[in-house]
Amino acid sequence: MEISKIGEFGLISRIDDGCVNDPSSVVQGIGDDAAVVRVSPGCMLLICTDMLVEDVHFIRCAAPWTHIGYKAVAVNLSDIAAMGGEPKHCVVSIALPPSERVENVDRLYEGMKCLLAKDRVNLVGGDMVESSILAISVTMVGQADEKKIKYRYGARPGDVVMVTGDLGASAAGLHLLEAELKSGTWTINSAPDMEEQPHQEDPRSTALRAHFLPVPRLEESRTLVGLGPGCVTAMIDVSDGLASEVGHICDRSGTGALIYSDLVPVSESARMIADEAGIDPLEWALFGGEDFELLFTVSKGCVRDVEDAFEAAGLCRVTAIGEITEPSLRRSIVIAGGERVDLARDGYVHFRQAFR
Repeated sequence: MEISKIGEFGLISRIDDGCVNDPSSVVQGIGDDAAVVRVSPGCMLLICTDMLVEDVHFIRCAAPWTHIGYKAVAVNLSDIAAMGGEPKHCVVSIALPPSERVENVDRLYEGMKCLLAKDRVNLVGGDMVESSILAISVTMVGQADEKKIKYRYGARPGDVVMVTGDLGASAAGLHLLEAELKSGTWTINSAPDMEEQPHQEDPRSTALRAHFLPVPRLEESRTLVGLGPGCVTAMIDVSDGLASEVGHICDRSGTGALIYSDLVPVSESARMIADEAGIDPLEWALFGGEDFELLFTVSKGCVRDVEDAFEAAGLCRVTAIGEITEPSLRRSIVIAGGERVDLARDGYVHFRQAFR
């Protein structure tokens, strides 16, 4: 049987069995945004890893080396945020051709260090090997109070589904990148500057920034954790697309979900770019992926608390987009005219690229 027949998550499911040989300290292994390991009473270690591979996650000739390094770190910080933890240390392994210029590797690590410094995260080691392509693997170690960790499971019928920020901008940025690469108008200088101020950007720059330089929602995570037990019941980051992440929460929680399309916070830049391209921007929000927002469920009585806390802290927008239902109601989205349709959850799945 070929891997393409079962896809990324089917492959992970086959690997899962037999991985934990000493369960005494493992609270959560494979199956969430990060593994959770008990290191002392009440204190948990969060461990996650992500790999970025040339021509799968980025096009080396199209992306500045600083941006590649930045994003490699950002996706891991986002996983720690999704668990309600604090990032502490990371190790980085890279594979690269021996003919690559040293200056480019310097820029790669410059991008990593720029983001790591903002949250005082230490880069404490790693490995370097020879390869015909560039690949970067980052392992992030975080810490969390045992009672404050947020898992994908825990959502209950009646809970409200909420999401931070806007969705679809990264997919819009990818669309622009692919179109300009095809037309021959893209250059390295077309990428957004790392120091550019977001409020001064036009829709094109906003979308490209979302794709190349995503913002891990660590402050938002800290605010949600600070609301106390019983408020946030489940959480995940939006890496593979909103539809996919809703599916993960439902799978782990044993529930259904009902999402309202008119409440999904589609990025204004995505709307404008999609309109020019003749594409429904909701597709990018649901299936585009790499927005790295936080998708979470809260007890119905906590919605106002979340909104007030975000406003008081000066954080990004936060939006209620649906509700958790009984599993018999499956996962649905209410579209224009009130029609309910099944919410496909695939998003971007490695080995089975159904959307892109």
